[in-house]
Amino acid sequence: MNTESCPVQTNRQAAADGQPCPSNADDIFHRALDLHQQGEADPALSLYQQAIDLCPQHVDACFYLALLHRAMGAAEEAAFWFGRAHTLLPDEATIAYELGITRYSLGQQQMAIEHFHKVLALDDTHWQAAYNLGTAHLAQGNMSEAINAYHRAAQLNPQDADIHFNLGLACKRAGRLDEARQSYLCAMEIAPDDAEVHYNLALVYKKLGNKAEAIISLEIAVALRPEYGAAHGNLGVLYLDQDKVDEAIACYKRLIELDHNTVSARHILAALTGETTDVAPSSYIAELFDSFSDHFEERLLVDLEYQTPWELKNLLRADPDGPSRFARLLDLGCGTGLVGQIFQEISTYRVGVDLSPKMVEAAAAKKVYDELTVAEIVAFLAQNQEPFDLIVAADVFIYVGELDRIFATLAKGIAQNGRILFSTEQLTGQGYRLRQSGRYAHAFSYIEAVAARHGFRILATQSANIRKEKGKWIAGDLYLLGV
Repeated sequence: MNTESCPVQTNRQAAADGQPCPSNADDIFHRALDLHQQGEADPALSLYQQAIDLCPQHVDACFYLALLHRAMGAAEEAAFWFGRAHTLLPDEATIAYELGITRYSLGQQQMAIEHFHKVLALDDTHWQAAYNLGTAHLAQGNMSEAINAYHRAAQLNPQDADIHFNLGLACKRAGRLDEARQSYLCAMEIAPDDAEVHYNLALVYKKLGNKAEAIISLEIAVALRPEYGAAHGNLGVLYLDQDKVDEAIACYKRLIELDHNTVSARHILAALTGETTDVAPSSYIAELFDSFSDHFEERLLVDLEYQTPWELKNLLRADPDGPSRFARLLDLGCGTGLVGQIFQEISTYRVGVDLSPKMVEAAAAKKVYDELTVAEIVAFLAQNQEPFDLIVAADVFIYVGELDRIFATLAKGIAQNGRILFSTEQLTGQGYRLRQSGRYAHAFSYIEAVAARHGFRILATQSANIRKEKGKWIAGDLYLLGV
């Protein structure tokens, strides 16, 4: 929001009704204005009010009193006095503009939009009104209107980098990525040393699939602003995508130095340097899946050719001694609700739990769950009172190394003759290992030992391709356990 004030002219007739104010009212006003300009706020407030008491139609006194209230953080009072000035001079663009700015600061976006439209009707060259109209529409989520307003502002003032930057932001949110790229390039020409411009341009390149250009833009951003944590984080992700492990390690070390996303950075750094921890941090998992939530299923099913929930269901159905239907199903790490959909026909009551609020929101939209909870799975199982007949954990244990804690709570949460279905990434050897992907792989012997310690029998297991990563299959194992 551009809040630069455009003062009205104080030399014109001060009263709006055609009658001049008493001379002493003008004298008091000018004394107030002098004090205002000297930073003497309290006496200036008092004198502005005296001028208005002597001449209620004194537009300038109302206007500058409003400016002073706003500068002092009293936005409600500012809106009142700007409103009084606007009523006295409804065709004065400057007053309408300042009233719009103040309404926006109060969160009254629709009223601000109406005032900015009026300003542009009065003065079609008022680029600040066009710019702030775009910003108000952006805040309301009206991307098309925001883009139109920013375009108008850019035509009126093409050398303002902020206009092009916000136009890029609106286009990006609208999914108009080529237009966003062009807007950020315009902003970059005007402000080549603005790290924020390079960072946002990189995000557009990333969404367009132009990862090489995204890396270049992020490298420029961190060169301009070495403490830019978000840029280092995104750069680390892209370096890993391009198998530039040493460069990625440097990024995550820098994040730790900056104390930016430190928990996640430590986890990824451990994965990249060969350290095996016991579990991925909850905050890392939640942030990871929140970031994927918009097009998660499309990417999972189409790009990664993910079939694990269906394969787990087939493993369950092949169990000759198992029930054909389950009264209570628990979907651990429910994500967007694929398991809920696929297992709907063989379950009566379905409960989903996930760390990611955005994933749970997407799952709720499917309307296949009777209960949905945002929670860490061990904490959820620990407080659960009613046992489940079937517990499914599709691609959940890949974010947990040491499984004893989870299996202990599973043993308390499973009903008599219940079943547990889950997938793991395959590990040749012993135990479990944190991989460079930030996920864990488990050996069959480890799963077998943990299951036995907590009273479970492995009823069936099979190898499977879990998903694709960089065009190659990730080998995994599917398990069916019974009590």
